[in-house]
Amino acid sequence: MSTDTRFLGIDYGDARIGVAVSYGTLAEPLIVLPNDGTHWDRLREISLEYKITHLVVGQSENEMAEKSRQFAQELAETLGLPLAMMDETLSSKEVDTKLRSTRIGKRQHRGPIDHYAAAVILQRYLDEEW
Repeated sequence: MSTDTRFLGIDYGDARIGVAVSYGTLAEPLIVLPNDGTHWDRLREISLEYKITHLVVGQSENEMAEKSRQFAQELAETLGLPLAMMDETLSSKEVDTKLRSTRIGKRQHRGPIDHYAAAVILQRYLDEEW
C-alpha cells in the first residue's frame, strides 16, 4: 500500500454514521456523526483534512443493504473517490464484545459505538482486500 493511500471507513445507520480512517494498514475510529443531513459537509471536511483517497462502506443486510448502497454511491460521487463495499455483519456485536472484555467500566463505553464499528469494517477490508 502506498503511503499516500488513505481510506475512510463508514458504518452507515439511519440515526448515526460511524467514521474511521486508515493509518497505513491500521484502521482507527474517528467520529460518530448524526445522520441528519449535516453529515455531508462533515464527511467532505474529513475527506479533505485526512487526504482520503478511497472509501469503504459497510454493507448491511435486508432493507439497510439498499440504504447503505445508495448512501455509499452518493458519497463516492460527492467526494469523487473510488468505493468498496465490505460486509458489516456482526461488526457492532464484535465491538460490544471487545469493549466488555476490556477493563473499561460500563459507563465509559456506553453510548454510540458506530465509529468503532466503522474501524472494524475498515480493518477487515484492509486485512482481506488491500
